[in-house]
Amino acid sequence: MDSAVLVKLFAGPAVIALASLVGRRWGPGVAGLLGGMPLISGCVIAALWLQYGQDYATQVAGASPVGLWGNLVYMLVVGYAAIWLDGRRWSWLGILLCGWASYAAVALLVVYAGIARSLFWGLAVLPSLLLSARYLLPSPKAAPRVVPLPRIELFARMMAALLLVSVLTGLTQLLGPSLTGLLAPSPVVATVLPAFTMANAGGDAVLLQMRGFLIGLVGMGTSLLSLAPLASYLDAWAAPIAIVIAVFSAFGANWLMQRVAR
Repeated sequence: MDSAVLVKLFAGPAVIALASLVGRRWGPGVAGLLGGMPLISGCVIAALWLQYGQDYATQVAGASPVGLWGNLVYMLVVGYAAIWLDGRRWSWLGILLCGWASYAAVALLVVYAGIARSLFWGLAVLPSLLLSARYLLPSPKAAPRVVPLPRIELFARMMAALLLVSVLTGLTQLLGPSLTGLLAPSPVVATVLPAFTMANAGGDAVLLQMRGFLIGLVGMGTSLLSLAPLASYLDAWAAPIAIVIAVFSAFGANWLMQRVAR
C-alpha cells in the first residue's frame, strides 16, 4: 500500500484516539493542548510530501501559518456558542456550524486580501493565540463533569478524523498549494473532540478544550514556520525536527500561560 495512503488511513485516527484518551485521563484542557499541536496538519503535509514531493509540501506548509487566524476565530466562536447553546438539543451541531462558518469567512478574507504567504501575519498570529486564550475566551462557570469514553464513541471519533483528513488531501490538486495550506491547519481535531464533548460533558468542558487548543496552536504555528527553512538544509529530517519544535513551543506556551495566571 502507498505510504501516503497509510498516513491518511492510520495517522489521523491515531491522533484523535490519543487526544481522546489523554482527555479521559487528564481532562479536556490537556486534550485541547495536544489537539492544537500539528497532529492532523502534520499528517496532511506528510501525505502530500509522500505523494507530491518535498517542494509541494513545503509550499503548503508556507501558506499554513496564516491559516491559523481562521483557527483563532473558530475557537472563540465555538467557545461563545458553547455557552449560548449549552443544554439545548443538537447543541454540538450548532457550535460546529457557527465555528466552521467563521473559519470559512476568515479563510476567504485571507485569500482575497492576498496575505496567504505573509510572514508578518504568520508570525503575528502566535502571540494573538495566547492573548485570545487569556483575555478573549470566556472562563468556565463550573468544573466540567467527568464522563466515560465508550469504545464505540472512540471509534466514531477516529472515523470522523479519517474522513476529514481524506477530504483535505483529496482536494489539494483542485485547490492548489496556497488554498491547501490555508486548509491544512483547519480545526479537524477541534471539530471532532468538541462535538462529542459538548454532547456528553457540556459547554464548560468545551471552553477548557478551546483554551487548550489556542495554546497548542502556538506549537503548530512555530513548526509550520520552521518546516520550509529546515527542509532546504535537512530534507526529510526537517519533519521530525519540526515536530520537536512544535512540542517544545506548545508546552512552553502552556507554562507561560500558567505563570501569567498565577
